[in-house]
Amino acid sequence: MTATLSNGDVYEGPYFQVDRHTKLERLAQLWQGWEGRSHWRGWDGWGLGLSTTMIYTPRVLANLIKPNGERMRCRFTLTDPSTGMAGGGIGRCQFSNGKLINAGFAQE
Repeated sequence: MTATLSNGDVYEGPYFQVDRHTKLERLAQLWQGWEGRSHWRGWDGWGLGLSTTMIYTPRVLANLIKPNGERMRCRFTLTDPSTGMAGGGIGRCQFSNGKLINAGFAQE
């Protein structure tokens, strides 16, 4: 995933659409670089504590990084889960300094 902020900063990295067959080990890569930061505001139920089976919510998680090493992690709720990211969605992103922003993307 590539995210471009209004100030021109570009973050890139993996994203994962959580589905009912998601296993915890498949999400582990999304938390690289966030070790020791388990109590971030607004992330209850979105981290590695997710149930590993029977997840029906339209959740997408992303772990993004700028070339200078600054990180941003995001969580999105898809508008139309059956079409994936192409269907649009809304969410929040958090920078490694703790700042939160609202984020969204339109239907393609």
